[in-house]
Amino acid sequence: MLHSNKFKTIKFNEIYAYLILDDYFHSMEQKSLLVFLLLFTIGQNSLGQKNNSFSGELTYKITKVDASMNPLSSKDDNSENKVIIYAKDSLLKIVNFNSQNGYQECLKHMTRKKSILLLEIDDKGYAIRMNDEQSRTNDSLYSFKKKCGIKKRIGGLKSKKTIMNHPMLANELICFYSKTIPSRYANEFSDLSGIPTLYYIVNDDGLYRYVLESYRSYDPPLSMFLIPEEYEIVTMDEFIEKVNSDN
Repeated sequence: MLHSNKFKTIKFNEIYAYLILDDYFHSMEQKSLLVFLLLFTIGQNSLGQKNNSFSGELTYKITKVDASMNPLSSKDDNSENKVIIYAKDSLLKIVNFNSQNGYQECLKHMTRKKSILLLEIDDKGYAIRMNDEQSRTNDSLYSFKKKCGIKKRIGGLKSKKTIMNHPMLANELICFYSKTIPSRYANEFSDLSGIPTLYYIVNDDGLYRYVLESYRSYDPPLSMFLIPEEYEIVTMDEFIEKVNSDN
């Protein structure tokens, strides 16, 4: 530890800069250089923090590419399917849209690892509290390995190639991801070092391909991520019990 009064410590967001105020720094040129280096370091740190967060909108198109042997699955599904992700730093609003069945919304607080599923049944709104396991894909079944190849732009983002494997798939699948936005904003895979821009999800009724159609960076209003006042907040068990009692 430094005890001499010739030293002064300044702290900026865990960056420590030591301004050495002794005979070595009498000239204005040397002091100006030191201040420049300090400001440059702070700027680099701020840039890193900014790149680690995202506020805006991501739109994915979903296409069924292979049906399973499940007799309840539709082999001729021509409906339009999309998922739109609205982000405001650690807040997410995920909207799943289907042209036949309408839409479903989910609110997620990534830092607190809390999720709320918003549903309307018989003109009554429910905000269903969900744990982290209920609200995300079981990404432990998916594995990725880097693949050298030409980069391509998908949905406006420069993307890198990767290979995806899953126990239920007979073949490897080529996927893409972008380091422009952290992977947590796609709410799917923690194993990637950026959001997936072209990827696949294995469900009970088949294999689905997700392709990023567009992204837009802006600051959505906070009201978009709030539970509507008229919605009743319940757990999943309470919701199931209410639905069964009404039937």
